[in-house]
Amino acid sequence: MNHLDKLNAAYRNAPEIFQAGRYWRAYEEQITDEVKQADLSELRSGKYPIFTTFGFNDLVYYYHPRMPFYIKSIRKIVRKLFIDNRASLPYSLRLSDIREMAYKYSSLQGQLSGAQPISNVEASDFGNPQDLFVIKGKKYTMKFLSFYVRYCFAQNHIKLRGDETIVELGSGSGFQVEILKKMYPNLTILCFDLPAQLYLCEKYLENVFGNNAIVSSEKNLELSDLSTLEKGKIHLFGNWQFPLLTNFKFDIFWNAASFGEMEPDIVANYLDYVKSNCNWVYLMQARNGKESSKEHGVVKPILFADYSQMLGNSYTLVEEDDAYDAHRRVSQTGGYFQALWKIAHK
Repeated sequence: MNHLDKLNAAYRNAPEIFQAGRYWRAYEEQITDEVKQADLSELRSGKYPIFTTFGFNDLVYYYHPRMPFYIKSIRKIVRKLFIDNRASLPYSLRLSDIREMAYKYSSLQGQLSGAQPISNVEASDFGNPQDLFVIKGKKYTMKFLSFYVRYCFAQNHIKLRGDETIVELGSGSGFQVEILKKMYPNLTILCFDLPAQLYLCEKYLENVFGNNAIVSSEKNLELSDLSTLEKGKIHLFGNWQFPLLTNFKFDIFWNAASFGEMEPDIVANYLDYVKSNCNWVYLMQARNGKESSKEHGVVKPILFADYSQMLGNSYTLVEEDDAYDAHRRVSQTGGYFQALWKIAHK
């Protein structure tokens, strides 16, 4: 079996509590099929829209004034305006204006939080990102800047030294790992995710950092504990391998826009492996849960209050606020938050 087939086989044999909830089951087969035939050199170009569901959406989203759906010619004109970078947005904004403001906002957040400056790093261009631009001689995407802003929020309190161990569940594209590892090359990072997402994340990070920085999910399938964990590397694991964290002490647990796509009992199971094992918990989620209906979305939305209840008295909420990208709120309608909890006895 090839790499992805091995991951899928192990996943299918995992306990039910580690199987995807209803939200992701609707995408599983389609995502796997698309991954198997995908040209990874076009991973971020928009060629594979299904990949945007878990983060590979380095795209430029165009502004469209209200118009009947059938007036396609006007939409084409609007797109051409953007390509020409004319002042087609309200307040006579250009696309380049938005990018420059996002960069300056990110830079300011870095200064206020004591983070490593955004000017120290640049985005990878692997996967042909549609939204790639250059500021002060370095490459960025809006996604790259936005993941930097999340790091700044956490850095307000955590004050990373650079030798910590971080566990991220739902690593998706790997963009957050890219930011953190470029800022602090000696970090040890453990990434957990569903098979197809994990596979693409691994391929992306391999191209960003090289094979020597990565311990493959294929190799890690055989692990029964974390005693041989290589410090300073990025380790890839299937989400069903989360029990490896039992009695494993680490510094930070990170989950962004992933728990909200799960049922509360699934989230509680993951947090049971986290509680008392790490010093900090960072979450960025939909405040009122993801969409839910009788047939689609999550069965039961998980709310902000549920997270504090699940973490219990072991953790203290140190900051919570609306979540922002580098250029806007994370969601204009969904009401996303980001929050940081600290272990109570530290």
